[in-house]
Amino acid sequence: MRLLHTSSLALHEFHGTGVPPYAILSHTWVEGEEVSFHDFSSSLVPPATRSKSETGPRQTRATRPRREPSGLRKIRGACEVARNDGFAWIWIDTVCIDKASSAELTEAINSMYNWYRGSAVCYAYLADVPDPVSDLKRKRDDEGVDSETLRYFRRSRWFSRGWTLQELLGPSRVVFFSCSWTRIGERGSPVLAGIISAVTGIDYALLHPQSKSEFQSRDRLLHGVSIAKKMSWAARRRTTRPEDAAYCLLGIFDVNMPLLYGEGGPKAFLRLQEEIIRTSNDHTVFCWSRKCRREEEGGEEHGRGGERGSGIVVPPDWSSMLAPSPAAFRDAGEYVPIDAWEIPAPHAMTNLGLSICLPVIYTLTQLFVVLDAGLPHDDDAGAAGMRACIAMQRTNQRRSGTNILDRSRFPDGPAMLSKEATDTRERYNLFIRSARHVPLQGLGSAYLHDPRRSLPHLPPPSPSLHVFKHGVLLFVDPTATRLLSTGKRDAPLGAVGYDVETHPPGVFDGRASLLRLPAFDGGSTLLTSALLRIRFKSPQETDLYLFFAVVTTLGGGEVWRCGAHSADEFAFIRLAIREQRLEDIENGRVDSEAGGGGGGGEEDPEAYAQEVTLIHSYLRSEAWDQRRRKLSAQSADESLYVAVGGSIAGDPSTDIRAAMLSGKGDSPYSVPVSAVDPTVDEDDDLDYVDESEDDEFEDWDSSNEEEEEEEDMSDESEKGQRGWESSESSQVFSSASQSREFMDKY
Repeated sequence: MRLLHTSSLALHEFHGTGVPPYAILSHTWVEGEEVSFHDFSSSLVPPATRSKSETGPRQTRATRPRREPSGLRKIRGACEVARNDGFAWIWIDTVCIDKASSAELTEAINSMYNWYRGSAVCYAYLADVPDPVSDLKRKRDDEGVDSETLRYFRRSRWFSRGWTLQELLGPSRVVFFSCSWTRIGERGSPVLAGIISAVTGIDYALLHPQSKSEFQSRDRLLHGVSIAKKMSWAARRRTTRPEDAAYCLLGIFDVNMPLLYGEGGPKAFLRLQEEIIRTSNDHTVFCWSRKCRREEEGGEEHGRGGERGSGIVVPPDWSSMLAPSPAAFRDAGEYVPIDAWEIPAPHAMTNLGLSICLPVIYTLTQLFVVLDAGLPHDDDAGAAGMRACIAMQRTNQRRSGTNILDRSRFPDGPAMLSKEATDTRERYNLFIRSARHVPLQGLGSAYLHDPRRSLPHLPPPSPSLHVFKHGVLLFVDPTATRLLSTGKRDAPLGAVGYDVETHPPGVFDGRASLLRLPAFDGGSTLLTSALLRIRFKSPQETDLYLFFAVVTTLGGGEVWRCGAHSADEFAFIRLAIREQRLEDIENGRVDSEAGGGGGGGEEDPEAYAQEVTLIHSYLRSEAWDQRRRKLSAQSADESLYVAVGGSIAGDPSTDIRAAMLSGKGDSPYSVPVSAVDPTVDEDDDLDYVDESEDDEFEDWDSSNEEEEEEEDMSDESEKGQRGWESSESSQVFSSASQSREFMDKY
């Protein structure tokens, strides 16, 4: 370790236990003003340290050296402060490290945190904080720090730099100084500790120990902080060289690794995470997000420093389980390990990627892995016991039961699912590929059936379908044997052969198993819905329909409804279509060839498209008529149960609900996966209308009253509609006149 003498400004090397007590400097670099090791040891040695023979004749104005760089004045100021505090030695990175030597630079960076930790005091020089105002004008707080200085203090560039994080946490004592070396205060003072905690997100207890024993246990407290929280401290900080975003965190995570400048920031940060997981069982290292919340107004002033705008911090084609930069952990500070040592299982990086043993939750087209991490057990937060789950996609989606996965692109971050939905799940040995970039095309397409290929007359999806507020993430319980097949031994279950179709077309994302409900059209249309059809490859299997809708009231309340139906339940619609076609052919309105021979059904693309449209219209009408929530349903043949839970998305602008598809109503996992939002409890959700309140629904658009009156006048027709779900529904429209009535209505 090389130290600088505070009086003679001479450099001297010390080793092992021979290192004397020393002070240490923390500062931000100024481009072109800093003094390097070679500059300081040669041409910039202060004249006071040279002999007369070295100084030579008196310099004239023409030969006088140029202005002294601010970096040298900073060194002299630090030495003077240290000398006045009784320290003979000080460590300053700019002059105590020979950066021309890669070996010395690697040793210094790997040792730097310990050097700061071993110092007697750290002087934090804030070049952008002006001197306090005069004593007469100064408005002080209880600790004697004026408010104007504190305003500049919290905005200092020092809080936005990567290297200063370890310089803040490592030393036992940190003293802050203004631009002219006027003392501001110590890190441990209540006022400064509170400001630093608010600016950096670091826990107050780590900055302001309440007792000597607590001060001595700082290392233990720091060691107990989750990986995600430590990463969140660095998420808004920047470094000049991209690789330093990883290298500046080596000491905080107590790891060592060689420096490879030129490898790029993502590779360096991946190597850092790989070193961390070698010695840690903390799953919060996987709890990063692709997007972050927008920076608050004034975020730059408070040293937060992150980019504003869309908040995208991870490339869309990034598929590794590990993050590409600390910025991905910006909103991950609340995640903590949960039951990490209850069923401990090793995980490690292999040639196939991350090898890890985790429980699995299935979705309609993908799956989630359940981490031993989540939110703290806080009863007031409404999220106690919630587990963090990461969406995965199979590398080969049609290969049944493969255990080689890629991290999915949706949701952007961990989904918080209930303890009931994630506990006691069987664990599988999984390999999550470390490939950092996977092409966007082709993922999920194996499950998606584009109806426009077989139904060319359908209009293309409207661009508004991609703008949505409401969505449903479709989970599948293992009891739904119609949707999941047995995979290989010790591998997750595979998916049976089926395609997914929707009405309107294009609202289902197979890569995320997310059904997007189109945005409201406005006006009197306060109902948004989507119909999903699971179309089995096997002719012996009967297709399934899933219906989801949200009705919005003028008061802002939202009524969620769901439905599960077997295709046989809508045989009356196919019958109505066929009767209508036969009548049209008999009356000459449709040519017999154009009518597909009156057969209808799936063999006739036009009739099939009409069938799906009518089924959706019928279910929408039923949802509007009943005007009450329906958070669970089952198909008439009792082969499929669906239950809608709470919101799983962290973005307040969207309401993405979790829905569980199961084969048994009494399955322990058939309950909807819960959400962080406590309002999903039916008893607490006052925006919904119970059956007993059906006649007192008053918060609806008055423009719909005429439609409601007309529907109320047709009691007989309404009774027929409600009887369509019965086993005799195929006989409801046995006559051409009833078929015409149904076709005219829908």
